[in-house]
Amino acid sequence: MSPLLDPEAKLIGQAMGILRAQLLVDGKRAAESVANLLEQAGVLVFPALRNWAEDPDPRVRKGLVKAVAHAADPYDPFRAAFLFDLLEPLLWDSDAGVRAAARRVLRKKLIPACPEEALHALARWAAEPNPQKQVLAARCLGHLPPALARRALIPLRHLVRTQEEKVRRAALLVLKIWYSRDPRVVETELKRWENDAELAQLIRHVTT
Repeated sequence: MSPLLDPEAKLIGQAMGILRAQLLVDGKRAAESVANLLEQAGVLVFPALRNWAEDPDPRVRKGLVKAVAHAADPYDPFRAAFLFDLLEPLLWDSDAGVRAAARRVLRKKLIPACPEEALHALARWAAEPNPQKQVLAARCLGHLPPALARRALIPLRHLVRTQEEKVRRAALLVLKIWYSRDPRVVETELKRWENDAELAQLIRHVTT
């Protein structure tokens, strides 16, 4: 690191220490301050915030979830990639309150504010050999806006082929949701499935 960046890094470290202490006193105000710092300093504060996802105090981890919610901005897609990375480990947090808060922020804040980036993240989780991630990915694909329906069907096709029953059920349920919203788009995709014996058997579960 250059000498010019050393003082900056030191200031950021000090600021993060102060904000962590504030989270334990006034979580809402501190989360807003963290979001403001993220907006201003961007990648410079990302490593420190990533460490908060592993902080032993669940109040700090929940504060990070709130900060991600505050920082979601549809006009700054570059920031969205960092926000998804910050939130991802909290979706599987050992604390039920943190985990529920993170999933709520994903559905109600990040996906509506950053749908394109959300689709990329959900497709990545759908491709991982982790049933928990695949189930969450399937369910959240159903929260994407109708304009992304055609592209959302691509990872769903992968998920309905899985041998994991809970993943397949989640994916089929979301397909039914998409079918109720836009049958034309879904039917176009399902026609491609008719050439695949395994997938063809599943079509009736979506259209009936």
